[in-house]
Amino acid sequence: MDTTLEIQAVARKDRLAKLRNLKRKQEHDVVGPEAALDPEAGEASTVILSGRNYDIQTKAPKLGFDAAPSDNQDTLESRAENIAAEARTAMKGEEEAGLSIDLLSLQPKKPNWDLKRDVEQKLSQLDLMTNNSIARILHNSILQAKTGATRDDENLAGLVRQREDEEANLAGSDLM
Repeated sequence: MDTTLEIQAVARKDRLAKLRNLKRKQEHDVVGPEAALDPEAGEASTVILSGRNYDIQTKAPKLGFDAAPSDNQDTLESRAENIAAEARTAMKGEEEAGLSIDLLSLQPKKPNWDLKRDVEQKLSQLDLMTNNSIARILHNSILQAKTGATRDDENLAGLVRQREDEEANLAGSDLM
């Protein structure tokens, strides 16, 4: 067991040594920023930055992930999108076949539609009775207007006489 650990440790040391050598070669190959300002160098140098947040292709800081963390995973959002897509295709198929049911036509627009339906028959009878009563009252008033013109004159004259008698009685009682 000790031999396998020693072998692994040696292999790791070799890998680290190779990485150090590569890094040293990059530092020697790259000309520093002060050399870019040096007129004797003759050409502008390119500084290669290393690091996790630097994108070599765009030569700018990395702006986020290369791939989303949820790629290749079944998430709730992806399931919902799949269900919605299936529903859309099913609705299109039903519309083409003419089997679609409009849910808005099934649902009542007002919550008291059943009360109105039950009371509508009784209200129609009441409306009929109301219209008949109004017609009867109007008919009676027209008849009274025709025959009552002479009566009204008599009634009016009688009321005037009665009022005058009351005033005379009141005036006579005040004198006494």
